[in-house]
Amino acid sequence: MTTVQEVPAGGGRGPGRVSAGVTRALAAVTLLGMIPVAGVGFAASYDTLRQAAEARGFSHALSYWVPVGIDGAIIAFLALDLYLTARRIPWPLLRFAAHAMVLATIAFNAAGAGATDAVSMAWHGLMPVLFVVGVEAVRRLILHATQLATGEVTDRIPLHRWLLAPAPTARLYRRMRLANVHSYPEMIRREQDLDGYRVWLTQQLGGDLSKASEVQRLPMTLAPRGFTVEQALALPAQWEAEAAERARQDAERAALAEAEAAERAAEVEIKKLAAAGRVEAARHRVTAETGTAAALAEASTAEAQAQAESAKARAERLRAQAERAAATEAEAFQSAEAAALLRQAAEDEKAAAQAQAQAEAERRRAQAERAEAERQQAEAAEQRRRTQAVEAQAERAAADAEAERLRAAETRRRIAVMEAEAATADAWAGLTPREIKARRVARLIVAAGGSADAVEVVSLRDIEAAVGASRTTAGELRQEAQELLRGGYDPMTTYAPHSWR
Repeated sequence: MTTVQEVPAGGGRGPGRVSAGVTRALAAVTLLGMIPVAGVGFAASYDTLRQAAEARGFSHALSYWVPVGIDGAIIAFLALDLYLTARRIPWPLLRFAAHAMVLATIAFNAAGAGATDAVSMAWHGLMPVLFVVGVEAVRRLILHATQLATGEVTDRIPLHRWLLAPAPTARLYRRMRLANVHSYPEMIRREQDLDGYRVWLTQQLGGDLSKASEVQRLPMTLAPRGFTVEQALALPAQWEAEAAERARQDAERAALAEAEAAERAAEVEIKKLAAAGRVEAARHRVTAETGTAAALAEASTAEAQAQAESAKARAERLRAQAERAAATEAEAFQSAEAAALLRQAAEDEKAAAQAQAQAEAERRRAQAERAEAERQQAEAAEQRRRTQAVEAQAERAAADAEAERLRAAETRRRIAVMEAEAATADAWAGLTPREIKARRVARLIVAAGGSADAVEVVSLRDIEAAVGASRTTAGELRQEAQELLRGGYDPMTTYAPHSWR
């Protein structure tokens, strides 16, 4: 492609520069000229305004201060307007108020001096008007200096271009404003680059520009939107790089999601194993306690049986002794020794009865302990059943939660795919950023289950976070989205994502 050289404004000759010394000298002359203009103007109107104020009902003492108040208000308003203009926060009301006070001063001077013709009135109003003109010149100088500092000064298109080529110049002016290009030479360079590219592309296609592809026609298509030839031709590569970056980020997010899912599954498995370990420990503990109770019951039963056997043997011995004593008594009934034997036999029989009663009590205690051990075994079995039921319920709840999380993740993925593809389609459709944001808000409303009559399902805070706008702009975007939905816009039919086809 041929290289088009830039032609500077003014036929190749740069504008002359005024030296700093000359600039300071001009500023000094301006200041020296403004001081007498202001002084003479205010001094000339002071006495006239004082006499007019006294004639209109002001007291003699107060009439000396009325001109000071009027002229002081003019100076204060104009000075404050210059200060706000220098701070880039102008307020037009101050200028209008100062100009109104100047007109009032002129009228008061003309009326107070008794002027009857236009020449006399012009004499009285000349000095205040000159003062206002000087202040307006200073204000314009401040505005120009501020625009120079911020790079906002817009070059004027030369008058001869308007006269020689009015239609192309009008198009050039329109493109400068739409593309926010402040430099006239820069705009000329862009137009020359675009014309050179068009000529080169026509030569490459054999003289038929209609054979150009959409990518090749990008510089012509995007020129009204402020894109240079280089910027327009670089867009496809930029889009491919951004698409690759998005794919890489999606892969990273997918890998991160898989890692998180694996970590959560491992945590669930660890919790299951810990719960199973606690259940097994409880089962062993209950089994051990049950075995201990059974062993104690068996030991108590054996001990009671041994005591009963011992009491029974002792009773047998006592009965044998009693029988022998009875035989002896039969042989020597009358002797004192026989009587003692009878008493001893009675005591032994009584002791045997007591031993038998004690053995019966031991047997009953052993039966009660055995019944208590059986009850504890039944309670342990019931506890194991309840523990198993709780574990089964926990596993079902974990499975339901995992299924719900997977469904939510799939929904979010589908919404993200739909949003990305729809945003790409909106960008290729040539919509403005405002229209793209309004459609994005409409898709958010539809994704949240809303409609044209229920847009409040998406809050203004969510819209602010989604499109990066202020609260007021978010409200306006939601209203525009509502109008789109009422007008028949449907993300599911107006644009069907590739992933859902």
